[in-house]
Amino acid sequence: MGRVHRHLRDRLMSVVLRVHRYRCSNPDCGWEGIVSIPRPPRAPRNWSAWVTSSSASWGARATWMLVGAVCVVAPIEGGRYLLQRQRDRAAAAEAASLRRAEPQLLAPLAGESLDGLVLATQEAPVPGGLKPLERRAGCLWGVPGRNPYKGTVRQVLSGAKLPQEVVTKIDSMVASGRKAGRVEITNKGIWTEDGRRHFDSNVVAMGFGNSLCFNTKVNFQPAHVEVADLYETTDTTGAKYSVMVPYVCGNVAVLAERAERVEVAYSVPEPGTWAAVLAGLAAMAWAVRRGRRAGGEAGAGAVAATVP
Repeated sequence: MGRVHRHLRDRLMSVVLRVHRYRCSNPDCGWEGIVSIPRPPRAPRNWSAWVTSSSASWGARATWMLVGAVCVVAPIEGGRYLLQRQRDRAAAAEAASLRRAEPQLLAPLAGESLDGLVLATQEAPVPGGLKPLERRAGCLWGVPGRNPYKGTVRQVLSGAKLPQEVVTKIDSMVASGRKAGRVEITNKGIWTEDGRRHFDSNVVAMGFGNSLCFNTKVNFQPAHVEVADLYETTDTTGAKYSVMVPYVCGNVAVLAERAERVEVAYSVPEPGTWAAVLAGLAAMAWAVRRGRRAGGEAGAGAVAATVP
């Protein structure tokens, strides 16, 4: 009996059983078949010992070390990622709730008024029995005449920390009607009637009712315009102070000097003017050169006359 090549069916069967094909060597026998041989039991392999043994290559050791590092780091990084995602979702939900709760603070509409926030520091009692103005910040002036000012000019100017001499001058000018001009108030800015001077639409300090609001933003409808009287004076250092009093509500407002812009018009001379200027400069240069030459000749003659 001799061992021969296996058929395809034998090879498929050998996946489950260990089989070999044999054929009888006697021609008269003619037998051929497969014989199943049981597989020997395999001893469990000690992987830790294999990794530390000298038979394992450095590449295999590095691979197992990399696999171990991934198994340790992956859960940690995954936990961090999930925690960060949870925090981002919580922050987004909180921001959305704030936008739903206070939409006027994030995106005010044109023509909307806002009384601002009450400041922690308030004014001291005013001499003369007048009620002190409540100090606020971040107001929107959207409806002219909605909350007319009920205090005095001196209260607003003193609350805005203007010099006392400026407070007295402006108070006297308003009382006597000695205005410096008029201004037109729009969302884009505050302009004088001649259009040459511009003040910012963010007013430094403005009186509303019984309050004084700092950093007040003009928030009229896009095409709305209001008119106000302008009063101006300077202090001892020459610094100019500008105050406006709108007709519609009498709200005394202090305009920052740095917000003022004076438009300067520059004129370009005509071509004929340039020609006249160049001709004048050439004539002046020729006269100077001729005077120097005449002076040199006179000096040379005088020296020749003195030589014996």
